[in-house]
Amino acid sequence: MVPRPSLPILAAALLVGALVGVALAAPAAASPRPVPVCGPCDRPFVSAAHTHDVDVRIEHSTATMRVHRNGTATWTVENRLNDSAAATLARNDSLRRSVATAAVAVHDGHLLSTSVSGDSVRMRYRTPDAATDTPGGVLRVDYFRDKNGRLVYTDLGADRLTLVAPEGMTVGHSLPNADVSGRRMTVTDFDSDGDGPFVTFVPDGAVLAPLWSAVAVALPLVPIVGRNVLLLLAVPGAVFAGGLAALAWAADRLGVGATTTPDRRALAVVVLGVLTLAHPLYAESVVAGSTPPLLAGGAGAVVLGGLLASPAVRDRLSSRRLVGVVGLAFLVALLVGSLLRALPAGALAIRDDANVVTLLLPILPVYTATFVGYTAAHSTLRRGLTAAVAALVLVLSTTFSIASQGGTLYFLGVVLAVLGALAGIVVGIPFFLLGYGLPGPAGRRDAADAPAGRTPAGPD
Repeated sequence: MVPRPSLPILAAALLVGALVGVALAAPAAASPRPVPVCGPCDRPFVSAAHTHDVDVRIEHSTATMRVHRNGTATWTVENRLNDSAAATLARNDSLRRSVATAAVAVHDGHLLSTSVSGDSVRMRYRTPDAATDTPGGVLRVDYFRDKNGRLVYTDLGADRLTLVAPEGMTVGHSLPNADVSGRRMTVTDFDSDGDGPFVTFVPDGAVLAPLWSAVAVALPLVPIVGRNVLLLLAVPGAVFAGGLAALAWAADRLGVGATTTPDRRALAVVVLGVLTLAHPLYAESVVAGSTPPLLAGGAGAVVLGGLLASPAVRDRLSSRRLVGVVGLAFLVALLVGSLLRALPAGALAIRDDANVVTLLLPILPVYTATFVGYTAAHSTLRRGLTAAVAALVLVLSTTFSIASQGGTLYFLGVVLAVLGALAGIVVGIPFFLLGYGLPGPAGRRDAADAPAGRTPAGPD
């Protein structure tokens, strides 16, 4: 049998992995404030006016953001107001400046001037740290990114926003759906999905401008991706691998390989699958939306257990063929999921906008526990753990955005990922025991029959 680490080491690895993940992710700021990209064009201006007892309504707004090489930006905002509000602000310069100062404060802006022309109020203000110098002479505008823990941009605010690059530069990477012409980029809406986009300005006529623009966008994402890979992928993966390794250690110590015949374990998995398929009949309540994945997972479990209950399949089994059996079971689950998606809307149906593969991926690490058990008994445990962790990482990478800087509940995502890994270990126990009890390529040889410290050999 394959040598295994001691149980205290495995338990310590599980505990430390879980605690480190939570501890590193726990610091979180207060809930960020939702604001428009141009605050003085929208709600912050209205709120500031109401605070000063001015009943204002913005009928149309435009903004021009001129970015300078030192990273600051000068804004010119024009708001067309209802007649009474425009008249009130025109008569009182002090009131107008107080309202404007409060409106630009949401962006840490410094008010430069205000004026009124007809029914329009004009404000000029400067914002710091709007852009950053990057390699290749590229200026990256970070302004449109969410300010983690402080501000979250929800919409454009203005009816039209024009961004102007410094002299000698042109727009490289622009906002989605922007109208770009040389130094100027104009947008009429803002996509608030994710953490917000980057904009780059590149030297006019630079041959390698697209390359350096891509580098400028990638640089701030490197530490974000690194943190997410560590906390959302590596830590849960280590917990999952540690739990499965602990199962292998326990199976070896308890000698479970010889306690039950392989066909009984396979039939146990079939029964588990049937019970899962039948759960709508006996479960009083289930988590909303969980029925379709459970049905698909149950169908795959029935296929997996049914195939491995067959002596003809077991007698010709190898690592590669077992991987094929596990893959076939998962394909059956996907097929059942696709059929459920075709059903009319109801408790058993999958929504039309749902991705069937993504929805059912969590089943794959559970099925893969069968391969882990097999390699623990007949091959190198590391191979099985690698496959299982890869399956879990695939699930997590489709569940969480690895390039997202996260919000105030980021730590909850890490906790859920770790809990998901622990749940996968528990649910995967019957599958692990099934794989552990399967005969090897040359027939099952238990620890009592195999030479000490060796694993029965055979083709993969």
